Amino acid sequence: MKRVILALLVLLLLTLPVCAAEEIGIETDGLEQELPEEAEELMPDISVREDADLWGGVKNVFIRALLKTDDSLKSGLRLCAVLIGLVTLCAVAEMSSVSRFGGAVSAAGALGITAAFIGSFHAMVSMSQETIRSLSDYSMCLMPALAAATAMSGSVTAASALHAGTLLLSEVLMQLISRLLIPGVFFYLAVAAAEAALSSDALKELREFIGWLISKSLRIMVYFFLAFLSVTGVVSGTADAVAVKTAKAAMSGMVPVVGGMISDASESLLASAAVIKNSIGVFGMIAVLAICILPFLKVGVQYLLLKVTAAVSGSVGLKPHVALLKYFSTAMGYLLAMCGTCGFLLLISGVCFIKAAV
Repeated sequence: MKRVILALLVLLLLTLPVCAAEEIGIETDGLEQELPEEAEELMPDISVREDADLWGGVKNVFIRALLKTDDSLKSGLRLCAVLIGLVTLCAVAEMSSVSRFGGAVSAAGALGITAAFIGSFHAMVSMSQETIRSLSDYSMCLMPALAAATAMSGSVTAASALHAGTLLLSEVLMQLISRLLIPGVFFYLAVAAAEAALSSDALKELREFIGWLISKSLRIMVYFFLAFLSVTGVVSGTADAVAVKTAKAAMSGMVPVVGGMISDASESLLASAAVIKNSIGVFGMIAVLAICILPFLKVGVQYLLLKVTAAVSGSVGLKPHVALLKYFSTAMGYLLAMCGTCGFLLLISGVCFIKAAV
């Protein structure tokens, strides 16, 4: 009798409805809500909950950002015209002045050229710092979502290690750039202006040391970041040899100071393009690009124009003033390297999460 009752109870349990979640829940609302307004304007018409074409989205973001650089190009051309005008005016004043006043003309010209440049440079610095803050804030939302998706795919250990490590290292990197290296670039400019005004060998040595310190510090930060990702075993992969070669060449030439280092990681990005199929990964990568691409292009335009300005002024300007313009382009190159590094390393971090889930 007991066996009959037990069998009936088992049959009764088997008739109960089975409830299962249709989709494992991952909090993704913040991925769209935390985007800065400027980045939202660059984003293509995709949602975090739908599949999208990665390279198609990247292309759309790049084209929209390129169309928004016209103001930066116009302001950069105006600045270059002013700088060339000041350099030419100082050269004419130097030739027409009495020899004992030549040093005063050179010093006054160096200060005037610096004053004309520093306003535009400060605007680029403010934009870059805001971009770094936006990337830092967005990474706090993107990385947990990617870590959750990675863990749910079965790679729990890799998700935990990547989540803790990338958030910590990327935050430290961005804070050091914002609070230490960018102020260091202002110090570099001040010493360069003083060197041009006073023609001091001691100031030349100091300027070279500051520039060396900035570039080496940025390289070391990138090295440690990529070393951590390599230790986790996710910065690896094989991609089409021609595509890898092209990407490395582009990255190496496009980003000053650290271009060669981050170009070595471009193989991971290309090799992982085929596995970025989930909607969170696609949306996250395109969103990071939308945050950093426009500031990067604007700073890049200024950097290239300053390079051209220094080359043109070499035929008419005084030697200290021409050298000062070269130092201006170097300082803008440092800023471009910092902005590009933050965005690219965040992209690499996201790709590493996706690779760990495959």
